[in-house]
Amino acid sequence: MLYIYVSNELSYDSFHQKSDRTYRVLWQNKSIPDNIRTYGSIVPPMGPELVNSFPEVEEMTRLYQFSGQVVVEIGNDKYSERNWFTSEDANFFNVFDFDFITGDKATALKQSFSVVLTESTAKKYFGDENALGKTFNLQEIGEVKVTGIIKDNPRNSHLQFDLLFSKILVNEEWQAYLSDWRSLGAYTYLVLKEGKSIIDVESKMEPFRKKHWGPDMESRAIAFQPITDIYLHSNHIQSGLEREHGELSYVYIFSSMAIFLLVIAAINYINLTTSKASSRAKEIGIRKVAGAVKTQLVFQFLTEAFVITFVSMLLSLVMMNVCLPLFNSITGKNFVLSLSTLGEFLPALLTITLIIGTIAGSYPSFYLSKLKPVATLKGETVFTKNRFSLRTALVVFQFTITIALIVSTLVIGNQINFIKTKDIGFNKDQLMIIDINSGIVRNQFQAMKNEFSKLAGVQHVAVSSRVPGEWKNIREIYSRNANDESAKNDSLQTYFMGFDEDMLQTYQLRLEAGRFFGGNEADSMNVLINASAAEALNLKNPIGAMLQINSPNGKWFTQVIGVLEDFNFQSLHQKIAPIIIGYRNNPIQSIDYFTLKVSGDTQPLIEGAAKVCEKFDPATPIEYHFLSEQLNSFYVSEKKAGKIFQMAGALSILVACLGLLGLANYHVERKTKELGIRKILGAGSFNLFFMVSLSFTRQVAIAFVLACPLAWYVMREWLSAFEYRISLNAGVFILAGAIVLLLALITVSYQSVRAAIFNPIDSLRAE
Repeated sequence: MLYIYVSNELSYDSFHQKSDRTYRVLWQNKSIPDNIRTYGSIVPPMGPELVNSFPEVEEMTRLYQFSGQVVVEIGNDKYSERNWFTSEDANFFNVFDFDFITGDKATALKQSFSVVLTESTAKKYFGDENALGKTFNLQEIGEVKVTGIIKDNPRNSHLQFDLLFSKILVNEEWQAYLSDWRSLGAYTYLVLKEGKSIIDVESKMEPFRKKHWGPDMESRAIAFQPITDIYLHSNHIQSGLEREHGELSYVYIFSSMAIFLLVIAAINYINLTTSKASSRAKEIGIRKVAGAVKTQLVFQFLTEAFVITFVSMLLSLVMMNVCLPLFNSITGKNFVLSLSTLGEFLPALLTITLIIGTIAGSYPSFYLSKLKPVATLKGETVFTKNRFSLRTALVVFQFTITIALIVSTLVIGNQINFIKTKDIGFNKDQLMIIDINSGIVRNQFQAMKNEFSKLAGVQHVAVSSRVPGEWKNIREIYSRNANDESAKNDSLQTYFMGFDEDMLQTYQLRLEAGRFFGGNEADSMNVLINASAAEALNLKNPIGAMLQINSPNGKWFTQVIGVLEDFNFQSLHQKIAPIIIGYRNNPIQSIDYFTLKVSGDTQPLIEGAAKVCEKFDPATPIEYHFLSEQLNSFYVSEKKAGKIFQMAGALSILVACLGLLGLANYHVERKTKELGIRKILGAGSFNLFFMVSLSFTRQVAIAFVLACPLAWYVMREWLSAFEYRISLNAGVFILAGAIVLLLALITVSYQSVRAAIFNPIDSLRAE
């Protein structure tokens, strides 16, 4: 199961035929050398110019999404859609291979006002009817025609959409945007010609950049990313189309876990087989006396190992069928084991079976085949006299990995708990966020606020352009201290949000100095800043300071009226950055959300809020979520990893204890006569129990010493992805060691107790 998870993570976007030569064009802002910002979109004319300027480029295609939501109207039914794009280029399906059910991929996007639907979207709109050729109304756009139906996007694609439109904007403003070298928003992909390298293109980019951006854009740079790298290598890229990112570190960790589990299982087989050598010694002696040669014995024991491993493989299919639903719920994947999908799993299963059979069977077969027939038939010992044998070393290795997995599980759990309980500077609970998706609502927001506040259970209502804990792109601006001449040419890049006067109480933000907005229109010329912005702007007395902000309408001079304590307006993966808070009617960004602070049963509130939205904007369905749920989505991959670590840790403990049980049995068998003599000479049951258990305690102690630096290094690297994280303290390592020691003692206790209470006459009679 770990194998199919890892292979799926590595397979993203590789199903496209041209994936090995398809690249996403990125824009980089290098104005701050130690903080290079990379964006997933580029200026619209960049794609066509790259094709015209570089012979290495075969073709390009672009996607756009000019607003968050579109409303589809089919008869009296309305559907609010967010998973959509539009393309100005008819060759999209020549670059990307999505399977067509009906329609022609070469012509589906040629005509304006056409749309390609996914299979599930077509079924949602038109039921079992053939959707090809049908039309529907796109609110504020007009009628569009369905020109193609494709299968739902594969899960291992970074492009996820339900509708793909072609040329649905034809006004002059849009045409001007398509030729604008300063406005971002075009998600652009290049396909290189066969045999050409992206390095050849990159080496010629500087003259190209200067030609189109000029010397005043020295801080701008162009970069290229293979599409197969987008899923696992884009955590640092902002404004990308991908809805989720994978973690390459988890690919390495889970691959290692799978290998370790298999190796531990093989070690168990080796230990159990060799520890039972005494019971098979006479069989081997008789076979050799009867004429069996070494190769025949090696083949016999290897065959036994392969038979056991093959039967285990068949049992694993049953276990996979039982466990896959749980595994899917943890990983968020949709793996299915059936007769139709068995072919996908068999190559991996057979390969693993072959490898494990070879590893597990090789050492026992050569070890047992070397036993001397005369010695075995005389009843002489077949065991090694080494104090620290290979068998012991393998058990130490098992417990080293087990302790490391337990430490990792505890650290991940502690970090997730830290995220849940950390003070992020505002109260995130019971906040219902409602999107503003039309100008009608923006114009009547005050009346809607009043209606929302009348709903039972609503305590406060506020409006804002973005919200703390934002999941969308937060507007960034350049600002500087207008009274500081030394900062004249040194503007600071900061985030920006617009709040109304009720945001302070709704989110329970904390003022450090000054005042909050009072609800007067005069506040449109005022701003607040957070403590990090005050420090970054070098404002020793921020209250009353004048800032110069570059707005879309020119320079905006504004006064600081208050300083907010720092709050985490992004996930805990990011350090708190400088942010400027403008009033709701600021010149930078218009309001985009209502926030309702609620209490009690949420279902009646949702129904009431939907009626309010329908009253003021009947054309647009309500779109809402609760902020705490959104914040939790920032840490989905960490929670998945924690659960997988728990499963792997439990399996690791189980198989390690099985191996220890075999070694304990071997240990007691080897010392049977010694223990009998000790008991006759007066040794008590506790002394014998302690003597048998001591060696295993020593092995766990050695494993603990080896596991600590390994687990410390892995977890330090994992925690480095969080700006706000727990510290690695000794308590976690001690607890993991104590857990393993306790389990080891419980495992060997049966053999230890049996050795302590046996009748010494029975052991000496065998002499």
